[in-house]
Amino acid sequence: MSRRISIASRFFLTHLAIAGIALSLAGAAGFLLVRTLVMADADENLLSRARLAAETFRPLLDRTSPDRDRIAGEGDRIGREMRFRITVVLPAGEVVADSVVGAAGVPGMENHAHHPEIREALSGSPGFSHRRSITVREEQRYAAVPIVDNGAIIGVARAAVPAAELSRRLWQVTGIIWGTGAAALLLILGGTALMARKVTGP
Repeated sequence: MSRRISIASRFFLTHLAIAGIALSLAGAAGFLLVRTLVMADADENLLSRARLAAETFRPLLDRTSPDRDRIAGEGDRIGREMRFRITVVLPAGEVVADSVVGAAGVPGMENHAHHPEIREALSGSPGFSHRRSITVREEQRYAAVPIVDNGAIIGVARAAVPAAELSRRLWQVTGIIWGTGAAALLLILGGTALMARKVTGP
């Protein structure tokens, strides 16, 4: 009797270990895949918002003396409508609109010319970065595009989202994946237990 129990235990534990390792590897791979998809989706959404902002601000910047109060106010409005942080930067790096800081706070913002996503956009290509914002003091994901008029870059439009929001999305999906994996493991354990009884039965 004890020999049968021992055989059943080894059978069960062996299959448990195999199933556990397989599900752990699948879960880790799933996490990496989901993380890549979440970031790609975030970048696509940010890029779309930045391009919309660029189209909106192009006629406001294409002037000898742009109305900065209007530009700053428009930045606040667009940011509220899009529910993203929208920033507009001149070629020299001066910020003329930021929907989080607000029109009143824009004049006090630091020069943005050194930010990687702004530098990339000023070179003519979409720019992305993931870093801590000096202005709002939190990790953010950025996408920036050049504002072009008649072949000349007259500014940069940037969209941003808090990294914490992306993390929430990631863990929500990851929770579903691991929950499904846990349910699958329980089913496997039940099946393994039945097989162990059959293998060691009379």
